[in-house]
Amino acid sequence: MSEDSVTPSPLWTYIETNLENRGLSTGDLSRATGVHRSRFTDWRRGKSINIDTARAIAKLFEVSPLEVMVAAELITADEAQLKHTRPDPADLTDDELVAELRRRLKRLAG
Repeated sequence: MSEDSVTPSPLWTYIETNLENRGLSTGDLSRATGVHRSRFTDWRRGKSINIDTARAIAKLFEVSPLEVMVAAELITADEAQLKHTRPDPADLTDDELVAELRRRLKRLAG
């Protein structure tokens, strides 16, 4: 069975989506987590991560570590008491996307 035929784990789907949405690469992920890229195949296949790695991923994506732990299925959303996770940008209206871009640009300029 080739790597392409393996259904990605929920964690890997979360990571890929966030990398793409933020214009980041697996190299960026490797540097931020201190994990060699060869481990990413394990994550894609469902191998879990530890808390420190979840924290590093959260820092890279600017999200709560709890969100990453839920994506990694280390805890449930109920256990994390997450009210919501970040929406998929594809689900946002153009106006919502523009408002978010303005907010981020303002924060960078400030």
